[in-house]
Amino acid sequence: MPIPAAAIPFIFDIAKVVVDKLVASPNNDITRADAPQIKKEVAEAIAPAIEHLTNNEPWYQSRVTWGAIIAAASPMVAPLIGRVFSPEEQMLATAVMTGIGSAFGAGTVLYGRWKAKKPIGA
Repeated sequence: MPIPAAAIPFIFDIAKVVVDKLVASPNNDITRADAPQIKKEVAEAIAPAIEHLTNNEPWYQSRVTWGAIIAAASPMVAPLIGRVFSPEEQMLATAVMTGIGSAFGAGTVLYGRWKAKKPIGA
């Protein structure tokens, strides 16, 4: 389940509370002087995970989106190139272009998903 953007400041607040409790605990050697550096390091460690979970990438930067657009648009290419084809050529050209476009679109979708740093639905 994705983390709502409004919850992110609270997550950092929780991290600060945890660090403050660690500092106050007599069971370790952490001092008050160490707290700011620890809070900074915890925030830096948490930030990428939160960014990953919130999936804030614009649609036009999504390889998955572009793959889907290419796959959906490929059947429309043959009529747009402006050449008059015989019925047999039309069937062959449509099949070839649709196949190439679909394969390229599907490949782009798969590549985008494999390279994605954020989970689906996040």
